[in-house]
Amino acid sequence: MKSIIDVDSIYNGKILSMEEKDTFSIKGVVQKLKEYVENYTDLAYLKFVGRISKILPGIAVSGISLLFAFFVVFYLSMALAFFIGELLDSYALGFAVTGLVFILLILLVAAFRQTIKKMIANVFIKIFISLRKDDDDEEQNN
Repeated sequence: MKSIIDVDSIYNGKILSMEEKDTFSIKGVVQKLKEYVENYTDLAYLKFVGRISKILPGIAVSGISLLFAFFVVFYLSMALAFFIGELLDSYALGFAVTGLVFILLILLVAAFRQTIKKMIANVFIKIFISLRKDDDDEEQNN
C-alpha cells in the first residue's frame, strides 16, 4: 500500500504542502547560514578576546617591571656615582665615570644589536606558540 503522506514532507510533527516544503528548505538553509555566520563571528571574537586577555596582563606586568627596573638602575647608578666620587674626592668625576659606564653599555648594545633582536624575537615566538598550544588544548578539552 502506498503511503499518502511523504515522510520528507513532515517537519516537527507538522505536515507540509509541496509549496511549504520548497519554501521551508530555502528559508531553512538561509536561516542556518545566517546562524552559522553569526556563530562563527562570535567564536572568532571570543578567541580574540581570550588571546588578548592572556597577552595584555603580561604586557602590563612587564611594563610595571620595567618601570621598577628603571628606578632601581637610576638609584643604583646614583649610589655608584656618589661612591666613586668619594673614592676620587670629586663627585663630578664620580658622575662622569658612571656616565662612561652607561656609554659603554650603550655601545655594547649597539654592537650586539642583531643578536639581541634575535633573542627577543625568540622569546616572543615561544610566548605566542605557548599561547597557541594553550588554545588548542582548551579546544580539545571542550
